[in-house]
Amino acid sequence: MQKEMLNINGNLINEVEIKVIKGKDGEVKAANFTLFRKMGKVGEKKKEYINCNVYSEKAELTKDFEKGDFIHVFGYFKEVKKEDKSYRNFIVKHLNKADKTVNKEEE
Repeated sequence: MQKEMLNINGNLINEVEIKVIKGKDGEVKAANFTLFRKMGKVGEKKKEYINCNVYSEKAELTKDFEKGDFIHVFGYFKEVKKEDKSYRNFIVKHLNKADKTVNKEEE
């Protein structure tokens, strides 16, 4: 089954949590963080929180991220079911901190 790859931009709402987990091939570094983005047309109040997971050497890229940073991620959503609940996480393949420039005339 083909995964739908997406680009998402959002603000980091908390500190990045970096830890080492056991994987198929031994220990793997993992970084977890949440992005916030507003969606919809101007005036609408649609908000989305995206739980992101990034693994291996790409997890190291997140060490300098700070709360409030504008982050660009590329990857896919993965749904995991545990007991009666299902969790939807965004698996990050590429990421970077982006500059969010605001045009003062638009404010």
